[in-house]
Amino acid sequence: MINEEEYVKYFGVDTAPKNLKRLETLSLHTLQSIMVMNIPREDSPHYKHFKYAVMEQINYFDMNSDLIDSSGSGGYTLGSYSEGGSNNKENVSKSMNRVSPVAYDILMSHGLLYSGLGGHYE
Repeated sequence: MINEEEYVKYFGVDTAPKNLKRLETLSLHTLQSIMVMNIPREDSPHYKHFKYAVMEQINYFDMNSDLIDSSGSGGYTLGSYSEGGSNNKENVSKSMNRVSPVAYDILMSHGLLYSGLGGHYE
């Protein structure tokens, strides 16, 4: 989804994080845990904004590596959240503690957190 060239261009930096793919995977899981919508399809006008949110979340994790703890079980832990939690409501609450404020604003301003009628994007 996100390649090094896109990351470098978006942030105006010289290099992307060395663990870009891992941060992307963790970022996608984190953002999906708070979204009530499907990820927009690539041909959707909302897709590029979703990618911006993912890049912001990647950067947030890169700058705040203390939010990420590896677990030996093959899953992952981010802050106090552990993959495969028992209660979805509990997981959403814990995920919000790790979401980049900029990523959240992007998702919110482009209707990707909206759960009302007509808000279903693919």
